Amino acid sequence: MRHLILLSLSAFALMAANEFSGRRAPSFSLPDVNMRQHDILDYRGKVLIIEFMQTKCEKCQALTRSIEGRVKAKFGDSVGVLSIVVPPDTFDEVKKYINVFKVTNPILFDAGQVASSYVKASPDRPALYFPHVFLIDQKGQIRMDWQWTAAGLYPDVISGDRLVTEIEKLQAEGKAAAPAPATKKK
Repeated sequence: MRHLILLSLSAFALMAANEFSGRRAPSFSLPDVNMRQHDILDYRGKVLIIEFMQTKCEKCQALTRSIEGRVKAKFGDSVGVLSIVVPPDTFDEVKKYINVFKVTNPILFDAGQVASSYVKASPDRPALYFPHVFLIDQKGQIRMDWQWTAAGLYPDVISGDRLVTEIEKLQAEGKAAAPAPATKKK
């Protein structure tokens, strides 16, 4: 019986993965703590991680450590990262979070509209679970997404292992799809 419960929880978690993938990432421009606007279109041409988070969420904090420690260390500026908070997080809480966790990517403020467009919120589906991570390719397509569920977020996403692997795949695809440089005829 215990195996059946674990299997059911695993199946539920797998169904939650990539539920919102395979479509163009909704466009937005949102402010950070310095009121500087960040437009998603400015990240076209590079792999982009969009993370919906809350500053008091322990899993979000673990993911932040992973993104800063593993993902940014490996890929640097070749991968964009935008973290997005919704109320009740405040400017003061986000500033404190940035200092405590040494966050180098922008944390943006959303009143809920951007989050709703990403998770296709409706009266039948009003919830957003934190953290929720979207992996967007160089052309602006959502290729992967992972959300916190009753079964939990994938430990390999929180640790950064899965993010690193998926980013490497997208970057390899991007290089393979890039046109070869033109050569001069003699």
